[in-house]
Amino acid sequence: MIAVIGDPETAMGFRLAGVKDVYEYEDGVEDGGEVARLLDKLAREDFAIIIINERFAAEAKNRNKIREINAKKRGVIPIIIEVPDKKGPMTKEIDEIMRLIKRAVGVAVK
Repeated sequence: MIAVIGDPETAMGFRLAGVKDVYEYEDGVEDGGEVARLLDKLAREDFAIIIINERFAAEAKNRNKIREINAKKRGVIPIIIEVPDKKGPMTKEIDEIMRLIKRAVGVAVK
């Protein structure tokens, strides 16, 4: 199963693509940890892929929750994928996908 966490535009796009589990939040609104709690809930359920807006993932609470989920998982699921929103991709200091590949393979892939 696939779940999406995003702004209204991202949410609408994934709904039109047929994704049923879409959670919509306003961009830039402080959620009081609601997105982090939702990430935790989705990770405990049967979701294989969780797609989240980069801007939501970049918030400190959410980034910490994503790292916690990735550290605790026993296999490859859930895969948490960060996608750009309508404003375009963000510049990142650390690419979380590359971090997971390095953990799985043991070497950095460039």
